Amino acid sequence: MKHQYDKHKNEEKLVIEAQEHMKNYLKKDYKNVQEVHFSKDYNINPTGGVEVSGYINNNKEKEFSGIYDPTNKEIGISVVNAEER
Repeated sequence: MKHQYDKHKNEEKLVIEAQEHMKNYLKKDYKNVQEVHFSKDYNINPTGGVEVSGYINNNKEKEFSGIYDPTNKEIGISVVNAEER
């Protein structure tokens, strides 16, 4: 039981880290990003990458999805419905 609890806590920590990096990435690389809303769904792939998704500025049509690479502490691949800087 403790192993499952620890695994869940580690996943939760990793997802929060991925969300913070994604938020910073969106605000830095895209125009007019004031708010970032994340979906509750996430995926951790076999290589450890964490996929997070959501929308920006209370506009559900402005969707984004990205994969956070925890080894390099960066967003690797992303799809964003917003204008780049």
